[in-house]
Amino acid sequence: MDKKTLIFEKMPVWKAVATLAVPAILSQLVTMIYNLADTFYIGRTNDPYMVAAVSYSFGAFALLAAIGNLFGIGGGSLMARMMGAKRLDDAKKVSAFSLYGTIVVAAVYAILLAIFMTPILRLLGASDLTLQYGRDYLFWTTVVGGVPTTLGIVLGHFLRSEGESKLGSIGIAVGGLLNIILDPIFIFVLDLDVAGAALATMVANTVALGYYA
Repeated sequence: MDKKTLIFEKMPVWKAVATLAVPAILSQLVTMIYNLADTFYIGRTNDPYMVAAVSYSFGAFALLAAIGNLFGIGGGSLMARMMGAKRLDDAKKVSAFSLYGTIVVAAVYAILLAIFMTPILRLLGASDLTLQYGRDYLFWTTVVGGVPTTLGIVLGHFLRSEGESKLGSIGIAVGGLLNIILDPIFIFVLDLDVAGAALATMVANTVALGYYA
């Protein structure tokens, strides 16, 4: 009996919950920390317009997490139930549908955002002084990085649904720590300001996806 089967079928409920939940909780804490990293390092520039742009732009970027959770949590839950019922072929179909659905929805969202970015940013509170910074941030994090970011979220959920909670959390942690490392390099050393913070986030999320793949 492999470890995943042991967790689901033989391990006491409280221990199984702890085994699967603790790494997931820690990964979410890391996610919170690296989401704050962009704002922290941009704040070190002492430019209030850059800080404002990152703050109001993050709402549009956060929708990527909603897309990833839509397919990742829903698909992962259904996969887990099908694997428990020994319906492995159906589980594979759910996995494929969730992955393709993620790619399509994230790509459509990225394209729409690229087309309507200025009015969307205006709705979020952009002024003439902050608009370009907001455009820089969303271009790299959401237009360019939209598909890799959402796929990474979905694959992390899939690993947890298969009992590989630690592996699913490591990918998030790797991306988060890499973002924290790259932020000061891109912002201050390369002097890219808000675009640097966004580029660091995009690279970190793409590396996390590469870990899962």
